[in-house]
Amino acid sequence: MSPDGPSTTIEHRSLRSAIEFAVAIVREASKQRTRIDHPAELDRFVTAQRIPNGALGRLRRAIEADATFRARLSAGAIPELVDEIGRLWLAAEPGWQEQAAKLQRATAERVVDDSLRAQLQRAERQRDAAERAAARLRAEAIAARAALDDAMADVALARRAAAEAQRTLAEYDDQRQTAQRGERHALDRERAALERLSALEQTPPVDDIGTARSLGPPGVEPAAVEEITERLATEIAALRQLVESAAGESERTVQQSPGVQPRRKPLRLPGGVISTSAEAAEFLLRSGALVLVDGYNVAKHGWPDVSLDDQRRHLLTRLENLAAAHHVEVVVVFDGADVVGAHADARRRLRVVYSPAGVTADDVIRDLAGSVDTARPVVVVTDDREIIDDVRQMGANPVPVNALLAVR
Repeated sequence: MSPDGPSTTIEHRSLRSAIEFAVAIVREASKQRTRIDHPAELDRFVTAQRIPNGALGRLRRAIEADATFRARLSAGAIPELVDEIGRLWLAAEPGWQEQAAKLQRATAERVVDDSLRAQLQRAERQRDAAERAAARLRAEAIAARAALDDAMADVALARRAAAEAQRTLAEYDDQRQTAQRGERHALDRERAALERLSALEQTPPVDDIGTARSLGPPGVEPAAVEEITERLATEIAALRQLVESAAGESERTVQQSPGVQPRRKPLRLPGGVISTSAEAAEFLLRSGALVLVDGYNVAKHGWPDVSLDDQRRHLLTRLENLAAAHHVEVVVVFDGADVVGAHADARRRLRVVYSPAGVTADDVIRDLAGSVDTARPVVVVTDDREIIDDVRQMGANPVPVNALLAVR
């Protein structure tokens, strides 16, 4: 028990500032070579950077045992160096322990409050981060779903196009077989007529009635011989006409069935590339295809805040740069040659077309897509659903506007 009575209710670490103050006083006195009576226990910690928690009890008991040293410390302890609990302990006035205990409890509660507040703030930050992550994941899920829907739509369109191609191929195959059967029948008729004609031509010629009489069988009247001769001449002429008709029909049949013009096949994208992505657009630009661009559809989407003239100018500059970078032929089609400011200015790497009066750019794009050799792929840049559906039926690859604008 200390001279002040039981003090075990005050934790040693609550007195750290006062104990460190005592050690600091001894250290400064040693530096100045000033003698000050103090407990010898403090000398061990004069050079220490920090007093360990385990040594606080020993130092506390040593200071409590030296009332004179403790009183000197109390006289020099100021709030800047020693906290309130430490000053109460050094002064050792009656009732100091109760006051120190209250301060200790208040400090503990404040520490708990600070800890709870810190935990609450940390939990709020974690909740905010989780909500942001959840929102980001929802947005990614929505985007992925939209991309999947587009891909499924592409697959459905491809399946319908394949079914239509199969039906068309079957129709062409039926027509080819019909034409082949017609050709065989015409050849058979021609061959039969030629055989009959050859047989008749082997009969000796009949130049006059006298010759006919000499060739006729005995007992046949000259008039009958003449009638037979005329009938044979008529039949030979008819056979010649039949041969010529059969030959002409055969020739027309062969000309009408040289083989069906193949349908254009859309370009197949690399595995994992979505048809509405910038990667798909860049791949198609490098494929050697003819690229048809729905001018105002792209320009108004890409530069909505500028005038119509500036929209056209921005679009043409972007397309010319893309044509140069990817070595691709580009045709951009605008509505209405009579629009103010519309003119097909000269561009080195792309062709600018304005639809004539009474004709929409959509129709011009369809005509251009249909007029290209089916062996050459065609790419059409537009967000117009009707154009997309039509050019897909022609075997062209549609590209969304935002996919083209994302290509650099």
